[in-house]
Amino acid sequence: MDYTNIETFLAITETRSLSKAAEILFLSQSTVSYRLKTLEQEIGTELIQREQGKGFITLTAKGEEFTDIAKRWISLYKDTEVWKTQKTLYELNIGGVDSLNTYIFYELYKKILKSNTHMVVNVGSHWTVTIYKMIENHEIDTGFVLWELPYKNIICKSLFSERMVVISSSCSCFPKMIHTTDLDPDKEIFMYHGPTFQSWHDALWENRPRKFSTVDTASLLSSFIDVPDFWSIVPISVARKLRNSAIIISEIADPPPERVCYQITNKNPIPNRMKALESFNNSLDDFLKSEFLISIFK
Repeated sequence: MDYTNIETFLAITETRSLSKAAEILFLSQSTVSYRLKTLEQEIGTELIQREQGKGFITLTAKGEEFTDIAKRWISLYKDTEVWKTQKTLYELNIGGVDSLNTYIFYELYKKILKSNTHMVVNVGSHWTVTIYKMIENHEIDTGFVLWELPYKNIICKSLFSERMVVISSSCSCFPKMIHTTDLDPDKEIFMYHGPTFQSWHDALWENRPRKFSTVDTASLLSSFIDVPDFWSIVPISVARKLRNSAIIISEIADPPPERVCYQITNKNPIPNRMKALESFNNSLDDFLKSEFLISIFK
């Protein structure tokens, strides 16, 4: 059906007059009559009663019934026109460990926001174990974690590794290269970096009482590490973002294993997220080759 014919019919039903309908549509009365007749021929029934001498029109029973249909048709037509002009948006839900989101992947997210107007990215920070569960339950589409877990429906891909360093207050005067034997465990602010790091840490100080303080996020660590003589072992990406005039970085002569970042996805992604996931992975590949990422690990 033609939009103008439906519009004309609704103008007639509102004004109850062919002449008034012609006025509000800025048409001649003959054009209004022609459109009405064309619509009636198309649907195969009369919509108004044609009676001489009346100053207003009366709808037939079919005309009354068709009025609601015409209104819905116009509404759907307008919605379709709006939809045709809108860009296709792809939505992706991402989960990452706080230190990865905050100190590494924030630059990737910003780049996508600036350059990909078709991508809507929802980012959340969670523990590694939580991210695995969210991926398995399709609560998120991809995630960045710190170790592998045996989930049969999840694909785990290593992306990069980074060395661990010591950060401390500049007032502490730690050397640029430090041995773990020179670190006072009672002055440590401990941050968990995965089971491999935990095993290394426990083996190194297994004969010493556990008296160190702990934090659960790198952002929280930044609020405490400027206390003189206190120190923490963190990935180089975190250290470089926290470093300022009050915090210094020391390389470790006998370092722990490097921290590895993994990307995980469900083996059976949600179908309508596959296009967004493909686009995101292309951006991720470019990001992993970028000078920005290389400069973080120097």
